[in-house]
Amino acid sequence: MDHNGNCWLVHTGYCGKRTEACLEQGVVTIDIEIHLMDELADDIINLKYIDTKSSNFEYLREEYRKMDSKFRAELAKEFEKIRLPEDSPEELQQQKMEILTSRLNWLREEARLLRETMKEFDRFEKHERIKEIIRSRLCYIGEARLNNWSEAIFCFANDVHIGDLVVMPLMDKGFFAVGRVRGGYEYVENAFDLRHVRDVTWIKEKMHLPQLVKSMDASRGIISLSGELKTNVMALLDEQ
Repeated sequence: MDHNGNCWLVHTGYCGKRTEACLEQGVVTIDIEIHLMDELADDIINLKYIDTKSSNFEYLREEYRKMDSKFRAELAKEFEKIRLPEDSPEELQQQKMEILTSRLNWLREEARLLRETMKEFDRFEKHERIKEIIRSRLCYIGEARLNNWSEAIFCFANDVHIGDLVVMPLMDKGFFAVGRVRGGYEYVENAFDLRHVRDVTWIKEKMHLPQLVKSMDASRGIISLSGELKTNVMALLDEQ
């Protein structure tokens, strides 16, 4: 086998169906989708530190004050409705306790519903915060990620030549497919998933290359294999 060409490790993403489609269609793609979640990772983690309680404190205090006033007023009215002879203190006490228990159960239920409502408010505020973050970040990308993405796109479209070898990670850890590039870069506009492709003749659809696992870097998309790594891949292909 010709050892003079380049050898590229191409990351196609974490979707097993994508790698299967590459093998079936005789192409290789590159994972260059804009990972908005990656860009927002720190902001999403920091959502748990957003203090929504302080903004809701005054509202909660006012609502509890209203509930307490309503509870006291309605309890007093219920007590006034009791009509018993003055010589029946025990029965009077019993009825008051029953009314009090009933009203306390009502108060607990109202408090529970209020807490549930505030949880929804809390969720709503954080949801709105995510929207603000996305709006602010759609026109921004970190310099390091921008460099990685631009380098990967340029390399995949221009530096990979016809005749070069490409090594594609499979879902089974340590296993890779190896193929030879036979066409230039193409953008397939109407394709469901494989839109950015290079035509490839797959030489081996499943090879055990555990030494390449440490070289995988999804953030870079594509890596040139050289030195011992390239030699190992070539040697294994020669043995097949």
